[in-house]
Amino acid sequence: LHIEDMHVVKFAQAVRKAGIATPIVLLAYDNRERKDLVTNYDTSVFDKIFIWQGDYHLLIAIIKYIEDRENVENDTIAVGTQSIILLEDSVQFYSSYLPLIYTEILNQSQRLISEGVNLTHRFLRMRARPKILLCTTFEEAWGYYEKYQDFILGIISDVNFTRHGVKDLEAGIAFARLVKRQHDDIPILLQSSNADFAQKAKEIGASFLLKGSPRLLHELRGFMLSHFGFGDFVFRLNDGSEVGRAHNLRTLEEQLRLVPDESILYHARRNHFSHWLKARTEFWLAKQLRPHKVEDFASVSD
Repeated sequence: LHIEDMHVVKFAQAVRKAGIATPIVLLAYDNRERKDLVTNYDTSVFDKIFIWQGDYHLLIAIIKYIEDRENVENDTIAVGTQSIILLEDSVQFYSSYLPLIYTEILNQSQRLISEGVNLTHRFLRMRARPKILLCTTFEEAWGYYEKYQDFILGIISDVNFTRHGVKDLEAGIAFARLVKRQHDDIPILLQSSNADFAQKAKEIGASFLLKGSPRLLHELRGFMLSHFGFGDFVFRLNDGSEVGRAHNLRTLEEQLRLVPDESILYHARRNHFSHWLKARTEFWLAKQLRPHKVEDFASVSD
């Protein structure tokens, strides 16, 4: 934010006036500094504003955010790359969330690369990591959802943000409800500083995180591992008890022969298999599985 001989807004405007289309991201030192700038100047010249919070991973996340925004359309069409919609209008919160989310995604990519059957396969898995689509308004997020709805790995959303140009205290609830009506198997995490929304999230079929929680980032990471298919495939029964675990495709095949029928039904009814396969860049196989319902088969064995 502090350039010694020129105001940062004037610098950005000069870059644009020179016909340079390179993305310009502003990094503020704290939220108060950011508010002063946004209140007194036109900051629309910046592609995005972030707040530095001492974690160098933010710099990597900013680069990945720009890459994803530019590449999502091509990579989705070319190989079916999955996307995660992050709907958050608080600069402070998305500056914390993005580094964590990208760290988990890159860790997942490293795990998948090690499982690749050959060099080409490993390279594909590295390139096909999920994209993060950062949005700050209802309309922006819905535009991404409608365009890529068959390729959405999951949604992380605030509850209170702008809808139709004004702040809507329950915009996230409305967004989640619309998505669940169309694709009930897309995992959604709602987060708010108001604990009263936990029950509404549960009624929709979404998960909930309290923004004031000291374990917020830890719980966010746990949600990604369990709902986005980033960890092991954990075979469970209806009561939630674990009856098996698969680390990769080979062990998934082995476990399918061993786990109870009840567990296979539990996961098949919720599209957990196709979801896990998508997270592992097995897009073709996931696409074949997803439309099928349990009722299409004569028995669990079939």
